[in-house]
Amino acid sequence: MNIIIIPIVIVFLDQVTKLYIKYSFNLYEKYNLISHFVNIYYIENKGIAFGIDTSNFHFLITIFTIIAIIVIIYYLFLLVKENNIEKYPISLICGGAIGNCIDRILVMFPATGYQGVIDFIDIGFWNYRWYVFNVADASITCGILFYLFIVYKNKYIYKLNDEGNKK
Repeated sequence: MNIIIIPIVIVFLDQVTKLYIKYSFNLYEKYNLISHFVNIYYIENKGIAFGIDTSNFHFLITIFTIIAIIVIIYYLFLLVKENNIEKYPISLICGGAIGNCIDRILVMFPATGYQGVIDFIDIGFWNYRWYVFNVADASITCGILFYLFIVYKNKYIYKLNDEGNKK
């Protein structure tokens, strides 16, 4: 499988779901999807992760995001050349970063009506809620967890092999 398909699919799913939410819901509208556990709650996050306000630095954050995406893509191509398993989680992170970066770029054009990154997945129990997120955020989180698992697993196996060679 061509690894570039993963980020393309992530970006497609992310943008389609965001467009659906933006044009089907009013800002701050909430819809209970699965009882009180999963809600659709349309917000536009003007900041970065976990709602950290960076509105005064939007342009700078967008530039840093674009640079990070370029670095991630370069790293992904190196991993593909080496046929390294880390290419899978990095491709998830890449797709998520591109998906959110598209929203950040659209904010800079007032005619688009974007005020921030569109978030809409709200998970929790009653009043105990997690931060509202989107498909791109979920992809980045899964990619990071997958990457950490691979690194931990490789380090642990290397340690076991190293101890076996000492005997």
